[in-house]
Amino acid sequence: MKKISANILEGKFEHLVDEENLQVTHLQIKKGEEIPSHKSDKDAVVVIYKGKVDFSGENGSEIIVPGDIIVMKPEEMHALKALEDSDLMVIKARI
Repeated sequence: MKKISANILEGKFEHLVDEENLQVTHLQIKKGEEIPSHKSDKDAVVVIYKGKVDFSGENGSEIIVPGDIIVMKPEEMHALKALEDSDLMVIKARI
């Protein structure tokens, strides 16, 4: 077992785990900031645990809040816009 803790950031990201088949990223985005449309070569799970984000994907957009989880397949285009200061965990894995 290995414990990894996220740092308190100011509108940045940090890779907590960065291996060939697994990446766990702590992401903080400030209110009004956007992450432009992009995709991942791995399956991805996005877990929001603070704030509110407009998450746009290939099938439309969803407002996500703590307790919501987004699951995506590889190569799925998506973008984010923070409606409030927000913290998310992004887990990417080759399954």
